[in-house]
Amino acid sequence: MSRLSLAVILISMTACAVPSTSDVAEGDIKKSEVLYQQALEKVKKGDLKAALEDYNQAIEANPQNSDAYSNRGNAYFLLKQPEEAMKNYNQAIKLDPELSRPYYNRGFLYQREGKPELAVKDYNKTISLNPDYIPAYLNRAVVLSILGDNQGAIEDYNKVIETDPNLPQLYFNRAASYSELGNPEKAMEDLEKASQLFAKQGNTEALEKTKEVMSQIKQ
Repeated sequence: MSRLSLAVILISMTACAVPSTSDVAEGDIKKSEVLYQQALEKVKKGDLKAALEDYNQAIEANPQNSDAYSNRGNAYFLLKQPEEAMKNYNQAIKLDPELSRPYYNRGFLYQREGKPELAVKDYNKTISLNPDYIPAYLNRAVVLSILGDNQGAIEDYNKVIETDPNLPQLYFNRAASYSELGNPEKAMEDLEKASQLFAKQGNTEALEKTKEVMSQIKQ
């Protein structure tokens, strides 16, 4: 069954960086935080290279700034440098293994690299550290369906739909998992809901695609 791709996103952290050791001077910690916040603002403006320079300086000032490593990883990812992104995610996790976002971002990178088994492990870790973090459920659902765990994918889609019941792609993708489990009735219910929401959005291309899939199921 065809699927519409759900948007998966890298998440930037806006919380203040907390050093894990006491051997960084207070002035350097403050300097690192200022540079870190500057980098976040530049990312919002799409100036990734300038943001990367600020992340570099933030880390130079405070090598224990785990948030800066994680978000520098995001910048490298967006600049199509996945190896550098991975190094930064790994370092962020090493510095603060209880911080959920680096696991999420590394899971996203694994997902994009076609390594679903590794991706799902990182999404599991993200959820264990932050059970209310909905994007992790969304991306894990996509990965679980790739791995053939359609029941697990459905459970994750259910969780996301509870939070955002008006996103048609969720119903479309959950329908795919129902279809794979041999439950065409549930699949059709979700496709009907997806059709209504796509029509409400004015997304004619997705609406036509959904109708095509519905016709295939009816055959």
